[in-house]
Amino acid sequence: MGASGDAQHGRRSALVSLARALSKLPDDSELERALRDVLVLFRRHKGEWLSEAEVRVKTGQVPADVHRLLPVLVEGFVLDFDSTSDRFRYGGDVALSFEIDTFVRRVESHQSHVRTNVAKFRERYGA
Repeated sequence: MGASGDAQHGRRSALVSLARALSKLPDDSELERALRDVLVLFRRHKGEWLSEAEVRVKTGQVPADVHRLLPVLVEGFVLDFDSTSDRFRYGGDVALSFEIDTFVRRVESHQSHVRTNVAKFRERYGA
């Protein structure tokens, strides 16, 4: 690959980013959990085309959240979108997979921390 090929690859890699998609979403813990579930689903179904309805059913997430997240993930080049069939697919990219794993671990760690704090509060003050 020549210099122009390297530059083109660099531009494409910069475009494929979960961080880019996250920057378009509000800081909302419920939406983060929904995003985590959507990303885990697509990672488990790598290469499989899924409709918005299938994503909602398989994740159990609120329709409005799924409807909001999928286009953002397409704009961030996290998911592919086929406008003919209205289906989404995760193609899998090593760097993107690393970003997804990091995000999922962060959300799960936060959830665990909150559960621990709630349990400690209940233990101390009763619930």
